[in-house]
Amino acid sequence: MSDNYPTETGEVRKYGMRGVVSTGAGIGLILFNSLLHVPVLGIILGGGLVVLGVMGLIGKNRTDKTTGTVLIVAGALGLASFLFKGVTGFILGTAGLGLIGFGVFSLFKFARGLKARS
Repeated sequence: MSDNYPTETGEVRKYGMRGVVSTGAGIGLILFNSLLHVPVLGIILGGGLVVLGVMGLIGKNRTDKTTGTVLIVAGALGLASFLFKGVTGFILGTAGLGLIGFGVFSLFKFARGLKARS
């Protein structure tokens, strides 16, 4: 029933941004997980993500702090993958698939919102 009513522009834009960013982040996590099997590259990438996450925590916006926290956790999992390969690989893979699923769902809502606006 709510499909018959026009959707606000800001709401449609929010779903589109969430969809693109979440899908990209999910693909990035899966690629990061696959790159952790290269010994030296895994340490460099994990440490780099922790440093970027700390820089994000310094930011003023709430989204900067959220992104910084996610980067720190992903970097810490990357660094811990040398001790706990199976567990960290499962967590990163599951998180990547979850982000892709959330992104596709948001893009579907974005498409429905565009259809309702026309």
